[in-house]
Amino acid sequence: MLGELLLASVWVTVACTELCRPDAENAFKVRLSIKTALGDNAYSWDATEEYLFKAVVAFAMRRSFSQEATQVSNVLLCNVTERVSFWFVVTDSSTNKTTVPKSVVEAAIRLNRNRINSAFLLDDSTLQFLQISATLAPRVEPPVPTWLIVFGVSFCLVAVGIVLLIISGIHKNRRRNKEPEETEDLEEKCETTITVENGIPCDTLDLKAGQINGVYAAGDDERLTPF
Repeated sequence: MLGELLLASVWVTVACTELCRPDAENAFKVRLSIKTALGDNAYSWDATEEYLFKAVVAFAMRRSFSQEATQVSNVLLCNVTERVSFWFVVTDSSTNKTTVPKSVVEAAIRLNRNRINSAFLLDDSTLQFLQISATLAPRVEPPVPTWLIVFGVSFCLVAVGIVLLIISGIHKNRRRNKEPEETEDLEEKCETTITVENGIPCDTLDLKAGQINGVYAAGDDERLTPF
């Protein structure tokens, strides 16, 4: 009886070795950067952590529509290194002699990636399934619709343009009103200017009303004065 148990144990070990090995058909390589992610709070990787990994992978597989019967024992780990990297496969729960296709395992892991990461306090960059690309971060929706932002910016630009046009028009009107006043001032200055001819001051003639120059008037009076 004891010999049969030992034989069965050896057979299971050999079977597991054949199913789980690097670069096997349906195998995945995992790399964890615990120290990088957690620093001084990093935990050590041991048999308990390996069991937790098997459990979360089994959980992910059970959530898949075709793998409800997956158990922790169906998840096999091999080639575990001290720098925390290893290979794993998921065996078919109905036979335990074949592995679940890689596409099915990948779909299950993608569906539950956040749950797997949170179990080890890691993220996609520190818990890497090397044969599975990192999941994309969910698209961040702005609190305000994009079209409303564009409309608001366009409306502000139009409003600023209208204000600038109004201010420019006001300045132009003020300049136009100042020009006639300056012209009148110049004309008044010209009318009151006294010119000097031959050393004799002469008043500027008023072309509209007419004005007699006093110099010539005095000359006429002297000519008419009798001797």
